[in-house]
Amino acid sequence: MIALGTGIALYLCYSHLQYFGDMPFLAGILLLEVILACIWKFDERFFVLLMIAFIWEGISVPFRGPWATGRWVVLFVGAVVGYIVWAKSPRKPFGALHLFAFFCICAAFVSATVSLWVRMASLKALSLFLLFAYCASGARAAVIGRERSFFRGLLWGCEIAVYFTAICYFVLGESIWGNPNSLGAAMSIGVFPILLWGWRTSDGPTARFRRLVAFLLCTYLIFFSMARAAIVSILLVTLVFCFCLHQYKLLLRIAALFLFGAALAGMLAPGTLETKLFDFKETLLYKGHKDEGILGSRLTPWQKTIASIKAHPMFGTGYGTAPTGEDPGFGFGTTSSSAETAREHGSSYMAITEWVGLLGVLPFIMLVGLTAANVWKVCASMNRNVDPRQYSIPLAMVVLAGLVHAGFEDWLFAVGSYLCVYFWFFAFLLADFVPSAAAVPVARAVSRVPRSSPAAFEGAVPTR
Repeated sequence: MIALGTGIALYLCYSHLQYFGDMPFLAGILLLEVILACIWKFDERFFVLLMIAFIWEGISVPFRGPWATGRWVVLFVGAVVGYIVWAKSPRKPFGALHLFAFFCICAAFVSATVSLWVRMASLKALSLFLLFAYCASGARAAVIGRERSFFRGLLWGCEIAVYFTAICYFVLGESIWGNPNSLGAAMSIGVFPILLWGWRTSDGPTARFRRLVAFLLCTYLIFFSMARAAIVSILLVTLVFCFCLHQYKLLLRIAALFLFGAALAGMLAPGTLETKLFDFKETLLYKGHKDEGILGSRLTPWQKTIASIKAHPMFGTGYGTAPTGEDPGFGFGTTSSSAETAREHGSSYMAITEWVGLLGVLPFIMLVGLTAANVWKVCASMNRNVDPRQYSIPLAMVVLAGLVHAGFEDWLFAVGSYLCVYFWFFAFLLADFVPSAAAVPVARAVSRVPRSSPAAFEGAVPTR
């Protein structure tokens, strides 16, 4: 049988040699091999492949073109295989969050039927279904039961991302994340909360120092981006993290480090510091719209979105589509966003309201509300237990940063965005890791983090 199979494979290769000179064909074969290799150890490898696929397509690096289609293939395989793996394993059942996610998918498909771009809106609704299906099954299979190795790998990935970004921006002069807002979003949501938690729970002085350097570099990159939503997000995450864990000295240390850096820069180059502070104020606060106030840069997209909601109040303009008025919209055969179907909204929450209407947005409100409630429960547990070693804490901090940031950017329900995939991966996991009041013991306040690893803490694993 092996000889027969080998013979057939060789014959097929010989009779189709012309295809091996076609780059898209070779790229497809390579992608298929990579997917099969990741399916072989789905729990350990597939999330890494999924994030690489979406991030690679979303940043300015070579060979990003093939991932425009390849990422959807990866997401489809992740949803299908993830559900199979989850169904065959003794895992936790679905809960209220998953039920409202299903209602959101239904609302997205309903809104697609009234869209001017039916096929495009339907495909975008399908992408939401695939994302939520993966997050409800494959994502849980990738983390639950192997929490320690997952979070260790996540910390390493965040450190590598920070150093790689710093080299590209400050050494090579390449803005790989695109515009400054994208840089700020990637660092503030994807990296900052993880490094803050990892720094405070490091086992040894070497790891603690290494993560502290990466954490400070990440903070600098966020302020370098001048992205207001990102800066507000990390400030809120830092305050919540420190106050809920009663780490008031840590808050003072972070403030002292910031003031020390500013003072050092002032001594070395006082004129440059004064100029930068002026530019920082003008760029950060007003974004070139000083006459219109602090939120002047957001007023125009907000006004356009409100006008569109009034024009399509019940079922919206179609999931993922927002006509700009430049084209009356007869592109029923299109499958990807264009200048006629996508525009800035200035808020993910306003964007989803426009897409699915006031009726369709209700399950999305419940989904976001349940996610925010899970963050609140983790914060309450942090305040009771005063120990940062729970695995629910980094999940909650990422979700908190994302919920705040999404109020000023349009990525929360745009499945093509790597931030959307990353955020909902953590939001669905958080529902399994929220500690209950009965399961997590009340500990006395501690002035410093114990040296034991997070896995040693009994409240770190899922309790539901």
